[in-house]
Amino acid sequence: SQAPEMEWHAGFGTDRGDHVHEGWQTSDGGFIGIGENVEHHGKKSNLLVVKTDSNANQEWIKEIGTRKQWDFGICVREIKDGFIVGGGIYNPISDKQERGLAKLDFHGHTIWQKNYPGSGAGAVRGIDIDEYGNVIATGYVNANREGYIFIVEEGEGFIMKTNPDGNLIWDKRLSTPQGTKVWIEKNGGFAIASTKWVYHNGRNNQDVLLIRTDPSGNEISVRNYGGENNEHCYDFDLTPDGGYIFAGHTLSYGAINWDYLLMKVDSAGKEEWVRTFGQPRGYDPKWIHDESYGVRSTPDGGFIIAGGSGDEFAYSQDGHPAGPSDEWKAYLVKTDAHGNLLWEAVYPPGSMANNAAEFIALTRDGGYIIFTDTDSESPPAMNNFGFMKIEPDTVSQSN
Repeated sequence: SQAPEMEWHAGFGTDRGDHVHEGWQTSDGGFIGIGENVEHHGKKSNLLVVKTDSNANQEWIKEIGTRKQWDFGICVREIKDGFIVGGGIYNPISDKQERGLAKLDFHGHTIWQKNYPGSGAGAVRGIDIDEYGNVIATGYVNANREGYIFIVEEGEGFIMKTNPDGNLIWDKRLSTPQGTKVWIEKNGGFAIASTKWVYHNGRNNQDVLLIRTDPSGNEISVRNYGGENNEHCYDFDLTPDGGYIFAGHTLSYGAINWDYLLMKVDSAGKEEWVRTFGQPRGYDPKWIHDESYGVRSTPDGGFIIAGGSGDEFAYSQDGHPAGPSDEWKAYLVKTDAHGNLLWEAVYPPGSMANNAAEFIALTRDGGYIIFTDTDSESPPAMNNFGFMKIEPDTVSQSN
């Protein structure tokens, strides 16, 4: 099957180490991305939000932060009158980084901003919005360091619910150091994905974790999944059959170095299948990292995975039109409902500095929006928020 082409790729930001974590198409046809940048005067970070129109023209850019303190954004959702953003936000009262939510209007103005105190450092990592506009959030408290952390290992996971004005309704601890992403299920309960250290076969390794709770946030089931070595889970989605699809990267299942992991779990929490993908440019698997950070269920019943492919070693191979091995590319994999490969591709075409995908969302035209860490798109500083539009996927539409 033929992979769809890139329509456009545009970079936005502040020229201060901008790094995007999540984003979506918005109801007006435009796009929104959230992450962080490096402070103007200092080494810590600010929460950063970028909003564009449908043709990749910047509409507004928003920074939230306190000078010389840690602030960062990890998640965003559109609501009927604006956006809810979540992350780690400095609280001057407790003098530390805490779980934070803010509501922005459609022009990027702050309507409210709230902290949710807890012991240690905390952050919101994932949110979903229920039919009444209440916010469901997961993440961590009680971490031993501030700033963005890929996987919190020393901390306490939580799930909390606020009303549409950000006032806390309830706050529950989870039996894992962090919650990564959360979705509201059809039964009114919640599904949370994470990564957790587990002990089996005489040693510790990291597994994919699925926690399901009742509508009040109390854990009903906690299941971990994985192979003999480490699995990192960064994103998941609900599937039409009531199950779950997880994406991340793995050192198990025959992977020589990190490879994409795609794992399907049924509605009862039983693992159905695992697939791995990697080396899209044919470079030596010993050196290449294939790191997935996003997955979506697609309208044809299949799945799309996004992330980055490149190497981080004092080694470089070339010979592929999409650049040498140490040039990172956005790497997309499209599968059917059973995880069988339909197509894979790296973007942008040709060789042009580092571009790795950090998240993927569906667009209403049947294509995709990928949020990248881009070094190639203007302004020309390293690491801008990249918004990459992939044209409609005819493979998905024809089935």
